[in-house]
Amino acid sequence: MRKGILIIDRGSNDPDVLIELSELCTMIRDEYMYYDHATFALLEVTSPTIEDAMLESLGYGVEHLTIVPYFLYPGLKMKVAVSKSIKVARDLGLEYTVTDCLNYHDGLIELVRARVDEAIRSIGSFNDGECDVLLIGHGSSDSDARRVFRLIGDRLRQYYRNLGICFLELDEPNIRDGIKAMLEGDPKLLILMPYFLHNGEHMKHDIREEVDSALKEFKPSCNVIMAKHLGVDRRIVKVIMDRISEAGQRSTSSIYK
Repeated sequence: MRKGILIIDRGSNDPDVLIELSELCTMIRDEYMYYDHATFALLEVTSPTIEDAMLESLGYGVEHLTIVPYFLYPGLKMKVAVSKSIKVARDLGLEYTVTDCLNYHDGLIELVRARVDEAIRSIGSFNDGECDVLLIGHGSSDSDARRVFRLIGDRLRQYYRNLGICFLELDEPNIRDGIKAMLEGDPKLLILMPYFLHNGEHMKHDIREEVDSALKEFKPSCNVIMAKHLGVDRRIVKVIMDRISEAGQRSTSSIYK
């Protein structure tokens, strides 16, 4: 049976997001060659749509498609993506399995630590235990999403002098209040860690505008550095493949046509 992987992303007009998704699929194809095809689709905003990607997979002769919701948390948009993917797959008569989203995973903890380490090394003379880290999430009205984000923060807290969380939107504390709270702890070095998959509009504009406004207001005496977003990384690929493996180990009732 020819097998394929479909990564379902929320979607963005930013070309860098499409480049990252393309690179991710290339990495999956290169490292896991027993899958006959790997591609991505976008829930909204632009193409390729979920139907486009499933038709592409059928064109490659894929008989069974593993659908991976490429979301950090099990929030509302992820749930919409799964429902829509199931409907399209059934309409096309395509056999499929749906995995969990990225969710909580040790690989994501490792990747955040690596991004923070990169930021620390950019200025030198500090170690993890001397640094304060503010983990910036997107925010969601969904309690499941908040629970997973807090779990990630709780797991990371042991590695740094202090760790806080904040949100770009839809939840509290916001970025301004998060930075204010961290600065009140008198840090030597404050690392702002954007817990975002892509270098899209939120990274390039929204987060930076909020951060710049807060730093202008509070005028910190310590170094404040923005770490890189999660991006394309083999640790992300490993998380995806673990989710696929978990889905494959479930009962056959998780495989539909």
